[in-house]
Amino acid sequence: MFSFRGFRHDILRLVLVAAVIVAVDAPRRLTADQRSAEPALPAPAAVIARHVRAIGGEAAYRAVSSVRARGRVQIVAQGISGDVELLSARPNKLINRVTIPGIGLIESGFNGRMGWSTNPVAGPELLTGRQLSEAADDAWFDAALHLADHVRSMTTLARETFDGHPAYKLRVVYRSGNEQVEYFDAESGLQIGSESTKASPQGLIPTVNVMRDYRLFGALMQPTTIVQRALGLEQAVTIVSCEYNTVSAAAFEPPPSVRALQPQ
Repeated sequence: MFSFRGFRHDILRLVLVAAVIVAVDAPRRLTADQRSAEPALPAPAAVIARHVRAIGGEAAYRAVSSVRARGRVQIVAQGISGDVELLSARPNKLINRVTIPGIGLIESGFNGRMGWSTNPVAGPELLTGRQLSEAADDAWFDAALHLADHVRSMTTLARETFDGHPAYKLRVVYRSGNEQVEYFDAESGLQIGSESTKASPQGLIPTVNVMRDYRLFGALMQPTTIVQRALGLEQAVTIVSCEYNTVSAAAFEPPPSVRALQPQ
């Protein structure tokens, strides 16, 4: 829940509405000599344990049953800005809402059984296939803990610079078969980003997420700036409030337009 990964699908849909093209940077490769000079890499479990301690500890994390976060989104190159809201709850419920003046509401959700999206261009849609499995992965409330019931394997790949910080690069494979690369600050232990390829109606989209400006809300640290780079554009979400244990179960019901698509 605390990586705000779920925002990525709504921001991707917002970018698709803006009709841009994909641009992907080539990865940097180290020479054999450079690799041999690298210090020993920590085990992935140690990297995750350090991250959990840095955000406040497992006990404080497990004391939270739901999150409501609010903020603003900006796509400067397109002159687009609006409000964002994220609702999440145990064990695997998530709703993201992005409201853009002049465009309308872009929403996606997963309620533990079904996934959906709706936007002013494409209308309502029930998610299937890889889009559905990715939505289920994004909705997993204890994702930051990287527990075996959700994660199939983890590998520490390298220590390299990410967003100007020395970071450990982990490959994480979920039980669903989906995977992503995650970056953890080598100094603070906090997760500072991720890279993955996401399914969309337009095909697979390489996506980079950057997490910055951690701030304490209650007993837990949260990133308050989430930058996404996809389709040649950069979007920034700024979180201004985050509250715990206030979201009702009814909040995760899909909207009527989506319910109308369900098989009878």
